[in-house]
Amino acid sequence: MRDSKFIRRLQQELPVWAERGWVRPEHQQDILAYAATQSGGGTSHLTLALGVMGAILLGSGVITFFAANWGAMTKLAKLAVLFGGMWAAYAGSGLLMARGSQMVGHAVLLLAVILFGANIALVAQIYHIDSHYPDGVLTWSLGALLAGWLMSSQPALAAGLLLGILWTGMEGFGFGRGIHWPFLLLWTAFLVPVLRHRWRIALHFALVGLLFWSWETFWQAVMRGQGRLLAQVVELFLLSYLALFLIGKLMALRPDAEALSSVVQRYASFAVLACFYVLTFPGLRRWGLGHAGAEKALDGEPALWLMGNFLALAVVAGLAWLHHRSAPAEERPPHFVAGQALLAAVAALLAVNLFAPPAWGGALALLFNLAYFASVVWLVYSGLHTGNRSLVNQAFGFFALWVLARYFDTFWTLFDRSFFFMGGGLLLLLGGYFLERQRRRLNQEILLRGEGGK
Repeated sequence: MRDSKFIRRLQQELPVWAERGWVRPEHQQDILAYAATQSGGGTSHLTLALGVMGAILLGSGVITFFAANWGAMTKLAKLAVLFGGMWAAYAGSGLLMARGSQMVGHAVLLLAVILFGANIALVAQIYHIDSHYPDGVLTWSLGALLAGWLMSSQPALAAGLLLGILWTGMEGFGFGRGIHWPFLLLWTAFLVPVLRHRWRIALHFALVGLLFWSWETFWQAVMRGQGRLLAQVVELFLLSYLALFLIGKLMALRPDAEALSSVVQRYASFAVLACFYVLTFPGLRRWGLGHAGAEKALDGEPALWLMGNFLALAVVAGLAWLHHRSAPAEERPPHFVAGQALLAAVAALLAVNLFAPPAWGGALALLFNLAYFASVVWLVYSGLHTGNRSLVNQAFGFFALWVLARYFDTFWTLFDRSFFFMGGGLLLLLGGYFLERQRRRLNQEILLRGEGGK
């Protein structure tokens, strides 16, 4: 699809192309006319947005109606209305899609998914089913997955991913079951149709869900973990998301996956820097809010976490080698070689950190800070070369966060309190001004080169 911005750009460029002999002057209007007929993506998206909002409002109205008239209805009437409305919505969505009304059909399918969830709750209420209530959310999520897969519906799949996030949050925080590994199985099931259909919006939802699960797992490690084990958990996530970043780089080399590569790299780099940021704190090994008896959930399996780290190291090494082999030697920019060297240094540092005694905490924190700074600088140059503005913005944001953290945890004990706060104020004002100017300059450079990140 082409949008109005593309049409305007094409109108400006065509006379230049005709002057240079790239196109014939008499074909300019034909090209513009064809581009105009291919436009309309904004209208389709508007139709989908309005349809989704309509489905949510209609679903809310149905649930409100049941709440107001629930007591006056018989069981048979309740079941007839519940299942009749749901299957009517499913049938209506299929009919609309078959007749070419794809956007409205997706919206009606989303309504069917909402009614499916309402049916689960209301049937449980009718028959007084008392069970583990997160299972109802899981069933709802699986129903959305099935509907999205069979009907090739991105909105239904996105709704199912949101329900999956709700499910893992209920299990992890509501019942204190420790790390909720089953979420990864559900997430993988959603990822298959997302990648198959190259759905960018659903991929955003999937990666947000993965980040949420990672944060939930990290928090469980904080609540139940102790010292060295907490560092192992963070390292495992860092290596896992580093592997995901390399997968994004490999996707950029494939024409059929290039459109999704920038999304994968964006979320993976955010997670890598966040994990790296945690490892830069000298007191990480002493950090823990564990309570009596809770340590067994994580500390009872230190060998498994250690094995997971080495497996992740091996995966990262394999992906780095594959990326090195896939990129043509003549097309390797300077930051490519620097990235390979930085990756090797970080992997060695992480391996040492797994076995280092607590007395090495200060020295390792210094090395992690140096590696973190080098990673931020590399990310800026990588974003500039590839035209990915999101990587540049992330790098500047995490650099500012790192400077603030080191200022507060290092200079707090060195300065008089008044000088500390005055210096901090000047640092925020001048540093913020400088970083914002540099960030805007680099983004403008990317735009001028015509390689704006997606």
